[in-house]
Amino acid sequence: QTVLKPKDEDTKDDERNPVWLCDKAGVFYKMGNFPAAINAYSEAIKISPTLPKLYINRASCYIVLNLYEDAVIDCTRALDLLTPPVEANRLSRVRTLAKRGSAFCQLGSLDRALEDYELASKLSPDNDSLRRDLDTLRAQMGDNTLIQSEQPLISVS
Repeated sequence: QTVLKPKDEDTKDDERNPVWLCDKAGVFYKMGNFPAAINAYSEAIKISPTLPKLYINRASCYIVLNLYEDAVIDCTRALDLLTPPVEANRLSRVRTLAKRGSAFCQLGSLDRALEDYELASKLSPDNDSLRRDLDTLRAQMGDNTLIQSEQPLISVS
C-alpha cells in the first residue's frame, strides 16, 4: 500500500509517485548522476518504504560511490522486505545477497561476504558468474590477504 506525501503547492503529482521517482532515478543512474539517483530513490522510499526494489537500486548507487556501509544497510533492509522467501522473490534475493556480499568484500568483511555469496549460490546454483565470484572469494580467504580492487567482485547492476 502506497502512502503519498501531502501535496503542497510546489509538489507535482509525479513527484509523489514512487514508480515515477524510481524511473527517474534509473535515468539518473544511466547518466552517471549517482547522487541524483540516490536522492530520487530516497524520495520514493519516503513515499513507499516497503518496496524492496528501491533499496536494492539505491544500494547499487552507493556501491558505485564506494559507500559500502550504506549499501549493506539498504541490502539488509531489502532482504527484510523480501519475505517470506518464495520463488517469486528468489531472483531478487539472489541479486541482493550478491550485492551485499560485494559490499562486504570491499569493507574487508570476508566472512560475512562469504555467507551472502554462499546463500546466493544455493538459491541460484546454475549462475556461473556467481560461482566464479564465490571461488575468487574463497581463494582470497585462503590466502589470508584482501586485495582491494577498484571493481566489486560481481556486477552490481
